[in-house]
Amino acid sequence: MNLSRHSLLRRLALLPIAGLALTACSGDGETFDGNEAGGETEAAGGASGQLVIAQSSDILTMDPHMHRNRPTQNVIHTVFESLVNQGQDLNAVPELATEWEQVDDLTWRFQLREDVTFHNGEPFDAEDVKFSIERILDPEQASPRASMLEVIDSVEVEDEHTVLITTANPAPTLLAGLAVNEIVPSEYVAEVGDEEFASSPVGTGPFTFGDWVPNEAVTLAANEDYWGGAPSVDTLIFRPIPEVSSRMAALQSGDVQIAAEIPPDLSGELSGETEAVSVPGTRIFFLAMNVTEAPFDQLEVRVAANQAVDKQTLVDALYEGRARALDQPAFPEMVGYTEGIEGYEFDADAAAEVLGAVEGSVEIDSTESTRMLAEAVAGQLQTAGLDAQVNVVEEQAFVEGVESGASTAYVSSWGVAEGDADVIMARHFWSPSREGAFYTGYTNDALDELIVSARSTVDEGEREQLYAEAMQIVMDDAPWVPLVNPEEIYGVSTRVQGWEPSPIGRFNVAGVSLDS
Repeated sequence: MNLSRHSLLRRLALLPIAGLALTACSGDGETFDGNEAGGETEAAGGASGQLVIAQSSDILTMDPHMHRNRPTQNVIHTVFESLVNQGQDLNAVPELATEWEQVDDLTWRFQLREDVTFHNGEPFDAEDVKFSIERILDPEQASPRASMLEVIDSVEVEDEHTVLITTANPAPTLLAGLAVNEIVPSEYVAEVGDEEFASSPVGTGPFTFGDWVPNEAVTLAANEDYWGGAPSVDTLIFRPIPEVSSRMAALQSGDVQIAAEIPPDLSGELSGETEAVSVPGTRIFFLAMNVTEAPFDQLEVRVAANQAVDKQTLVDALYEGRARALDQPAFPEMVGYTEGIEGYEFDADAAAEVLGAVEGSVEIDSTESTRMLAEAVAGQLQTAGLDAQVNVVEEQAFVEGVESGASTAYVSSWGVAEGDADVIMARHFWSPSREGAFYTGYTNDALDELIVSARSTVDEGEREQLYAEAMQIVMDDAPWVPLVNPEEIYGVSTRVQGWEPSPIGRFNVAGVSLDS
């Protein structure tokens, strides 16, 4: 893989970037509820009926209500399911609910599947839906996912397989929120408690939990009693492989059959028994700045940071054109994207006038998966006169840092599977959300009012107008530098049959088979 790295460095010669060496993470060997998974992953390529997927980072938990992390969600949603799922067009499709109707502006009725059991044999019914939603919303649970469902006022069991959900206000994003919040078994969770549930999770999905060796593998087994039919593979393994070259090497050697987050620069190297497949992505990458700490407590510094970043060069050099430069915290297909938004054009001279006067250095936090982008952005800030250094940390430490407000700045991404600006606005720029996650510490009273109004109307035209005003405020106050919206590129073995990549990054593999 050395040639590909040299090729990438040559492409990045247009950017003032240094120190692009990649590092790999090692596991700590601790095992959660099961046998050591290392032996199975070593033999992944040769075992019949065993599908191995490589992601860029490890999961954070197996409790579906206690994270806000895409790699974690990808694993969890093979074990657990939601009332509805997100289709390829980002619209809701049936999952544990077979159909639904909006009874009035505030009331929704969901009809549930009657042939579903949890992996421990506990029947799935309306009580589990009520328990799961109330668990997410319980302040004592402190679920990071509560903001997705906070519009829900109550959940009523109408009968064993019918649920009524009442919202406090009209809820245009209710289905989108339900699609990313899984249902858990009420009796089992109440019996064993949160800690035991996280280490021995039980869902309704096509795969059952085997074990989790942190930083090595999550091993799952086919659910032979799955309501949708038993999966075609016997075993599903998720391996965290932070280093891109290592992910690709594992794919090409046959140890891995699907590898996520393949850089466009390297996708051309996949040939023969491997190939690159892609789908338009729903992730927004950004540089976030802590508005409560120097130097980003000064608006002119944040504006200058926006002017210093040449996003089109990032798109061309890092993504080979397989991404879109963002002029706001939204991409064009999202509800709330505003054409003609007054963002910031690349202006190196204007940026240098401000950033060149900033004293001291600035640390930009990043995980391994965003290292390249973070170093490219830092290089452009350095050219404008800001002493910006990238600090690469492991996933959990990164999340803790940004949620606690310990980060001065960070490069990250946020998945918008729901296709609605509410996902970004309410989580990152709405004052009440700062109680659960500090992020940039940014708040604005006028923006709060717009967000509340946009969340409580089902009039599409009115919502678009409200978000147009909200987007302009966010860009004027500049707590973020919106960066890029890339395609999702995967490396796939030609042995894999029947798999279609998802725009939201999920691995829907219940129907996938492997050629011998």
